[in-house]
Amino acid sequence: MTAVEITPTRRKGELLSAIGETLRAERTSRGLTLKQVAQGAHVSVSYLAEIERGEKDPSSRVLESIAAGLGVEISDLLIKIAAALEPAPVVPVTESLAA
Repeated sequence: MTAVEITPTRRKGELLSAIGETLRAERTSRGLTLKQVAQGAHVSVSYLAEIERGEKDPSSRVLESIAAGLGVEISDLLIKIAAALEPAPVVPVTESLAA
C-alpha cells in the first residue's frame, strides 16, 4: 500500500478571515464590545464589524489602530494572525484511515 499525502490548499480570502477571526477572538476574550474597540481605534463600528467578518481588507495603519483599541501590541496581533494562517500538518492518508 502506498501512502498519499494530502496538503491543504490556501483559499482566497483566507488572510481576511484570519484577520477577522483573530480580532474578534481578542475583543471577546477581553470582554470588549465592537463599539468600545471602534471608539478606541477611531474607526466606525460598521467598518470594524466588516473587518471581523472578513469582508474588508484593513490597511496596516487601521490594524495598528485596532490593536491600540484592543490594548495589544501590533506585533502580538500580527503573530496571532500568522499563527491562524499556518496550514494543518500533512497527514498521510494511510495514517488517517487506520482504524
